[in-house]
Amino acid sequence: MIWILALLLSCSLTEIVLGWTYHHSDKKIMNWAAARQWCQTTYTDMVVIQNQFENDFLVSMLPNKTKSPYYWIGITKNHMNEPWTWIGNNSTWIGEQSWAANEPNNNHSTEFCVEIYVNQGPNRGKWNDEKCANRKTAVCYKAQCNATICGRGRCQETINNITCLCDPGYEGDRCQTAVECPALPQPDNGYLSCSGGNLTFNSTCQFKCYPGFLMTGSPAVTCGVTGIWSGPRPFCANYKQALFAVAGCGALSALCCLCFCWMKRRKRKKLAQVRQPEDVTNSCSEAQG
Repeated sequence: MIWILALLLSCSLTEIVLGWTYHHSDKKIMNWAAARQWCQTTYTDMVVIQNQFENDFLVSMLPNKTKSPYYWIGITKNHMNEPWTWIGNNSTWIGEQSWAANEPNNNHSTEFCVEIYVNQGPNRGKWNDEKCANRKTAVCYKAQCNATICGRGRCQETINNITCLCDPGYEGDRCQTAVECPALPQPDNGYLSCSGGNLTFNSTCQFKCYPGFLMTGSPAVTCGVTGIWSGPRPFCANYKQALFAVAGCGALSALCCLCFCWMKRRKRKKLAQVRQPEDVTNSCSEAQG
């Protein structure tokens, strides 16, 4: 029975979502620094708001109040000329309608902390700058992300959602699966072996030829981050074929060289024929002169 009552009490103070959860200190009121310490000790930290949707969601799950004290939120600054900054991520997000009317007014130049209104008036969900020494209720969040939830990736958390941003070469909703490359066929006149016996990201397969055959191309390929093997596949040719291939390449090179030389010689000959009539004409002109 006590267990059930504890569960019901917990549910009354917490909005359970798939991402982080919001919590508040109920009747316990504290200055801003003490409120943040309470959040860090009991949960993860004082609440951080990243956009208007989160702001509205937070207000919707907090108990309504008709007057101060309202709730501290995790945006602050140290000096009057500094920008307002969210704790933890150094964000300076402030929506167009975040502040209540005529706020922030920074009375006495010492209002460097912020509360959020949860009344039923036109200022519901709006912010007000306050002296950090004033006592208010703490509102906190508890992160669901941890170091192991995304196996080979980074956990990104929002309301109702946890997303794993996978490292290159990994996939799956929790980055738990290495990217696979397609199976490689055994080369003709040879064989291959893969590191670890798998075909996943960063694994390498070595090609080898049977005795009497010569490998042409790189002897190894590696599985890339996109599931594609690196480089062209090598092939195994017998020594006679390899010699013919080398001889063929040599013959082709020689033929190309002969063609080039012949064309160059023909061009020089043509230029010489063009110059000859010019020389004859010049000689005749000199003789007449």
